[in-house]
Amino acid sequence: GDRVPSGAQSAPPVASTSPSPSPSPSASAVALTPPGAAERFLAVGTDMVWRATAGVCGGDAPVLERSDDSGDTWVDVTPTYRSIAQIRDLVPFADTEADLVADVGDDCETQALRTFTQGTFWSPYDDLLAQSTYIDGASVIVDGTAVDAPCAQPWGLRASGDTVAFICDGTAYATTDGKTSPIGTGVRALDILDGTVVGATTGPDCDGIQLAALSPDPEPLACVEGDAAAPLALSLTADTITVWAGDELVRTAR
Repeated sequence: GDRVPSGAQSAPPVASTSPSPSPSPSASAVALTPPGAAERFLAVGTDMVWRATAGVCGGDAPVLERSDDSGDTWVDVTPTYRSIAQIRDLVPFADTEADLVADVGDDCETQALRTFTQGTFWSPYDDLLAQSTYIDGASVIVDGTAVDAPCAQPWGLRASGDTVAFICDGTAYATTDGKTSPIGTGVRALDILDGTVVGATTGPDCDGIQLAALSPDPEPLACVEGDAAAPLALSLTADTITVWAGDELVRTAR
């Protein structure tokens, strides 16, 4: 597939794709290590693309960026003035704005932050935190209610409508109406839109990143360029899957 180089001024090309078989269970059953501070978030909004690395309290600092030209160029909008230490969730809203769940300050207090200035300024909202979905240790917080994950270090949490999906040791799980079920193995990143969960995996006939629908109807979607072993993030829109792999965004039609 074609890549979008960082800093390029041309319009991002659409990656070429080719369907390939779903990953075999034997090739995918290896437990995957959580990405930790290197975990990535990608959110493609109507007129803005947001991306972030998680960082970790007491360690690597998070980085938050936005792009208003589909990823050609990026602006660092990390709210360092709020002593942000770790990002737990990133969700776009209102075409050009975004919400964060982040740990801030020396005591790493979890807050929900919202920007109305395309990332220039961020303000905490207690009522927003109570409605947020994020990971806290081994718990998945869904609209303020904790659900125990089936592992000690879940990652990759995404939510849409009544469904939440996340990754434990490389196995993707979906939670609906309080019930958690496995939906795929060998998964390194996922996103969910309108009840459909799409994951980034590896496949025997894909030298790059195998994109596959995990739920409700499992099926291979595309093989795109990139290192499936490195930290990844993907974002779904109605007609596109965007993958943040390496320094580039790779796009393919849904």
